[in-house]
Order: sequence, then structure tokens, then C-alpha cells
Amino acid sequence: MFSKKILASFLIFSILMIITSYIKTQTRIIEKKILSYEKKISNTKNNLHEAQLDFFYLSSPEYISKKIQEYSDEEYTSIKYSNIYFNLEQFLKEREKLTVINKNEKKFKKK
Repeated sequence: MFSKKILASFLIFSILMIITSYIKTQTRIIEKKILSYEKKISNTKNNLHEAQLDFFYLSSPEYISKKIQEYSDEEYTSIKYSNIYFNLEQFLKEREKLTVINKNEKKFKKK
């Protein structure tokens, strides 16, 4: 009877030790994967930030105007604020107004 209790205790202890080591190993593997993904995310965020800085610098009006002056012989001027359309609807409405005026002018010129 004494040996059965010891054998059962030893068996349970051994099973729990094996399960614990397996879980610990799996946890380490998961932690390593998490760290590698965190590094990838950090590198991607850094690359995105650098790309955004490059985009903002290269698309800035000052930079573009300098490059135009440097590489082109033509003179460029800024667009008037009133000529900038904020969306397609605004552009189409303005275009309809101009076509109506032009049609009316043609009618008056024919008379």
C-alpha cells in the first residue's frame, strides 16, 4: 500500500513536470515570435515615418518651385485661390455656368 501511494505520487509529479516544461517551452517560442513581430512592426513604422517625411518634403511647394526653376526655362506662376476647385461638383457647376454663357453669347452674335 505504501509503495502504491509513492508510485502514484511519483507518476503524478512526473506528469506535471513534463506538462510544465512543455508549456514553458511553448511560451518561450511564442514570446520569441512576439518579439520578432514587434521588431518588424517597429521597422515598418520607422520606414513609414521616413517615407512620409520624404513625401512631405518632396511634394512641398517650395521644393517643387526650386526644382522647376533649376531644371526648366519656363516661368511658372501660382494659381489664384479662386481658380482652385475643392471637388468635382464645384468644377462641373462652374463649367456649366461657362457653357451657358458661351451659348448665350453665340445666340446674341447671330442676331
